Amino acid sequence: GKLRIVWDAAAEWAGTSLNSALLTGPDLTCSLVAILLRFRERRVGLGGDIKEMFHQVRIRPEDHFSQCFYWFDEKGETATYVMQVMTFGACCSPSSAQFVKNKNARRFAATHPEAVNAITDAHYVDDLLISVDTPLQAIQLAKDVQYIHKQGGFHIRNWVSTSREVREQLGEEECNSIEVVEGKSEKVLGLWWDTKNDVFTFKVRSPAEDATLLAGTRKPTKREVLRLLMRIFDPLGLVAVLLSPLKMLLQEVWRAGNGWDDTLPDDIIPRWEEWLQVLPKVANLKIPRQYFDRSAEATTQLHTFVDASENGIAAACYLRSNDGQCTLVAGKTKVAPLRFTSIPRMELNAAVLGARLTRSVKDALSIRIDSKTLWTDSRNVLFWINSDSRRYSQYVGHRVDTLLECTDAREWRWVPSKLNPADDATKWTGEMDVSSNCRWLRGPQFLRECPDKWPANPVPAPTSEEIRSCFLGAHTHTEPIVDTTRFSSWTRLVRAVCYVKRFISNCK
Repeated sequence: GKLRIVWDAAAEWAGTSLNSALLTGPDLTCSLVAILLRFRERRVGLGGDIKEMFHQVRIRPEDHFSQCFYWFDEKGETATYVMQVMTFGACCSPSSAQFVKNKNARRFAATHPEAVNAITDAHYVDDLLISVDTPLQAIQLAKDVQYIHKQGGFHIRNWVSTSREVREQLGEEECNSIEVVEGKSEKVLGLWWDTKNDVFTFKVRSPAEDATLLAGTRKPTKREVLRLLMRIFDPLGLVAVLLSPLKMLLQEVWRAGNGWDDTLPDDIIPRWEEWLQVLPKVANLKIPRQYFDRSAEATTQLHTFVDASENGIAAACYLRSNDGQCTLVAGKTKVAPLRFTSIPRMELNAAVLGARLTRSVKDALSIRIDSKTLWTDSRNVLFWINSDSRRYSQYVGHRVDTLLECTDAREWRWVPSKLNPADDATKWTGEMDVSSNCRWLRGPQFLRECPDKWPANPVPAPTSEEIRSCFLGAHTHTEPIVDTTRFSSWTRLVRAVCYVKRFISNCK
């Protein structure tokens, strides 16, 4: 493998380290999720990476001696050297490298606007991922990006594409797959792109010592369950329907008070074994990279489904064309809080999750979204959205305000639970469909039909759930029998009150 030098700039001497004297700088890294969402928009996918990006940025000569290190000279004796470029390990390197890369690119905004946008908006650290409509556009874009990077001292290479023509023009050998991960290739599991078939696949890899664990021949510990969950890298939530039951199972183990190295309780083992039977199906999963072919005059809609149960919440966002094509864009799941939360409140939290996911997806995509629709099977949520939020408890009121900030009340519709694809991620039945044509990935059947056949949107029925309590105070004023302002002495006042009380008593 390649030898990489990493500098421990956090190492302290006399209580001080190099990183403690450096500013981290702003986070200029583009969102990985946004890049992947845009990467699926068009027909031809294109990727590349910058060679040794940090080492292409020089530092000022007066700062060289802040990066001294010992190494062997030609005679084999120890000598002192200095690094004249940015290093892996310095906390300012990521921000500084991104700033230099973007500043170099913006010099060419007038002559190469598309390439500049690709460099500033489609690079995740040193990796470029973008999609275009034709191979000719991909070739021209790659050459322009290569030219601009070269003017700043960067060298972008390892080009990959779904088009053989693009690979040949860029002089790269045929490559069947590239690992698209957050960080470097040492991640065990990531999102894999099969360039030959232009699909995303998932590869479940595990150390040899986990073979018996995945075979179900021994009970796992809480640590091993969490380790397996974190190995499956799914930034877009494409297999969230598979990971959600494992998150719920892990939370039950947490509630049981098990230690990290304690085996799972016996009552949870059957669910663990059911989940293991579904896991191998992920290896056969093939998800098209491109959402679908779109004509210039086609309209595009965004449909988000939300659902909740006592164990968790889920949201699934789909892209639909006016000719009935539909595919999953992104999904998101969360487990329920450790404290008990009512189902209506969980449904409201799911609606907030879906509204935020919809806004994030719409902001990330570069294609035009003509309309958006959000679907829920909770009539309580629909009634709250169409009511005055001040009538309800703070918990409900704040979340309804959040929903109305992200969406419009007219964009919400009702869907039966049996037609809600988000229901698959919140209710674990043991019979999970993880195929490439499953409802979670393709969306419900009615979205592939004309809108006249969609579920009817009933008028939300009034509900008394979460109505804010009102307290009414009453005050009665009565005139005193004895006017205390006429007395200047406490003794005389007491004597007069006693005479009055005795008179009243005698009258009875």
